[in-house]
Order: sequence, then structure tokens, then C-alpha cells
Amino acid sequence: MSDVGRLLEQLDDGDLERLAERLAPYLPLKTDGSGEWVDSKAAAAHLGISIHALHRLTAERSIPFSQLAPGGRCYFKRSELDRWRTEE
Repeated sequence: MSDVGRLLEQLDDGDLERLAERLAPYLPLKTDGSGEWVDSKAAAAHLGISIHALHRLTAERSIPFSQLAPGGRCYFKRSELDRWRTEE
């Protein structure tokens, strides 16, 4: 196993989430040009951030999202997420 592999084995889930958040700006976006709506879990995965980071962004109203009712589930349009990411 490589040094990097051994290091990754030592990280817990919290460490890995923080690492993913730090690396996300350097990774290419995976876009399919779709305007499809996704839930929070899929949006976080699409952006390469943790669900907790996504919740912080929605609470701050820093990211585009929609809700069917106040306090309800959040939904995100992939094309808007991609646009938001490139504007950051």
C-alpha cells in the first residue's frame, strides 16, 4: 500500500468530509447538461461537498435551491448548481 493509501486509511469520516470540501474547488465538475432536479444528497455529491456543508450553504441562502414548503426538503437544479459553482 502506498503512503497516501496508508494515510487515507487513518482518516475517519469527518476527516474525509473536510478533505473532500477542501479538494472540491480543484476537481472538474461532472456535468451532463441536464436541468434535472436533485435532492440534497445528490446535490452534495454533484458539488463534491458534504451534506453538512450543503446545509450550511442553504441556511445562509448562499446557494440556489427550492422548497415545496418553508422548512421542507430542499431541491436543487443541476444547471443552477453548475452556474453557482462557476460564479464562486
